[in-house]
Amino acid sequence: MNVDPISNATRAAFEGEFLRRGARGRDWPAWSQLFTDEAVYTEHVMGQFTGPTGIAGFLAEAMQPVAPMTFSLEWHIIEGNRLSFWIWNHLPAPDGIPEGSRDEFCFPNLSFIEHDGAGMWTMEEDLYDPSWAGDTVMAWYTAGGSPRMDVNPALRPRTPSHPKAPPVGPAREVVADALRAHAPQGSVLRYDVVDGAVGSAVFDTAERAWAVIVHVDFDGTVTFSHVFTNPAETTNPCLPAG
Repeated sequence: MNVDPISNATRAAFEGEFLRRGARGRDWPAWSQLFTDEAVYTEHVMGQFTGPTGIAGFLAEAMQPVAPMTFSLEWHIIEGNRLSFWIWNHLPAPDGIPEGSRDEFCFPNLSFIEHDGAGMWTMEEDLYDPSWAGDTVMAWYTAGGSPRMDVNPALRPRTPSHPKAPPVGPAREVVADALRAHAPQGSVLRYDVVDGAVGSAVFDTAERAWAVIVHVDFDGTVTFSHVFTNPAETTNPCLPAG
């Protein structure tokens, strides 16, 4: 785990207001105010949005059909001013759903954020396969889900997406090499985050962005990997036009 002052400031800002206003408080207008005026929020299914006003407008529209959605954090890693986290999006089970299935209306996504050092965020990028969300929301509505349902903040996934990471990782470059080794052929690294045994990264092709996650043991053995993208994306919004 990183312990340098920059990482500590990033951690404090994330574990403080970012989660309090967002995933825990679900106060999207207040959460949007944590982004700088120049911040770009890239949602690889829904588009790009700039600054607090643009981000707040996007969230107001996106959250309305799934108003009772709550969130739980599976893991996060920090390196300097950049943070990566895997978060679950939960919808409450409609009446009549068996008790054992009541935590299954959920899907995960990977997010990256960058801290400005003073409690504000200069970007967010969310990556996931849209079938994860689309299939879940469709099943929820089919089962009787409604935006008017009560919120259930206790919801958690029945099974985590990823195994527990090795307790100790190798040198940073070994994890970075593992990320590059698992990247799609022809893609280019845009940025990565390495924290101990865990690495996550975004790689670009002209068509789309790819997320890569690896766990690397102390001896350099890759114990887990996860690579995904939005296969419907045809023009990567994070690359310069032309």
